[in-house]
Amino acid sequence: MKYGRIMALVISVTCIAVLISSYASWKSRINNVKTDKEIIHYTQTGPVGKEDIVAPKKKEAIQLSRTTVEEALINADEQIQNLVLNRLDAEEKVQLLIVGSNAMESGAPGYATLLANALKDTYDNFIETTIAPFDGTSKQFIDKNMAEIDWEKEYDLILLEPFTLNNNGIVKIEDEQKHIKAFKEKAIEEVSDAVIVLQPSYPIYHANFYLVQIRALENFSATNAYPYINHWNAWPDTTDSSLKSLLTEDQSPNSEGAKVWASPLINYFTGK
Repeated sequence: MKYGRIMALVISVTCIAVLISSYASWKSRINNVKTDKEIIHYTQTGPVGKEDIVAPKKKEAIQLSRTTVEEALINADEQIQNLVLNRLDAEEKVQLLIVGSNAMESGAPGYATLLANALKDTYDNFIETTIAPFDGTSKQFIDKNMAEIDWEKEYDLILLEPFTLNNNGIVKIEDEQKHIKAFKEKAIEEVSDAVIVLQPSYPIYHANFYLVQIRALENFSATNAYPYINHWNAWPDTTDSSLKSLLTEDQSPNSEGAKVWASPLINYFTGK
């Protein structure tokens, strides 16, 4: 009888140990899954949050046909088409960086999140998006904040809003253009065939000299062969009072303004 009780005790202890081990293994797998889905959201003061899924570049099965991608990119510049299709042929993901002023987060959600969601819907995990808002002028960005970007992600494609509205009355047009070139130099230093796509800051009511800055940016893009998305065509004119309905009291895009801003970007990158 004693032998039987001892055996029962041994079996009970063994079962408990197996259960504890199984639970620990399950919990570890769950934690690992969560960790794999995190990305740093960059701001002027450094990493403060999490936005998107990021994985290192590697060859893998991409669940997209070449025809599907070609059709989605029908409105994009040839530079963009070639880069994205080259990555598809190489079975590598495209790393996209959206960088610009904090206005990309204005609205609920902002245009950057709307664009990222549309890219996810169109390309699934083939294009991975990092959203990087910064507060300040283009000079402040180049002097300090550019170094905060995690360049180890090897960005293939960068959508840049070069802080033109923030520069108004502070940074000269010629200097803003120098800052764009400095940013491009950094990008191609990391990825030799990286492409920078420029877009203007959003319009404001009774813009005055700001209009001169925007025209200069568009001319600079054309002269220097930067792809340029002119989302201003989707907004009311700066003299049209209906523009105010798309902006907050401090003249930042509201939720409807964010949708207006996002629409031409989504059309450019997805054909929708």
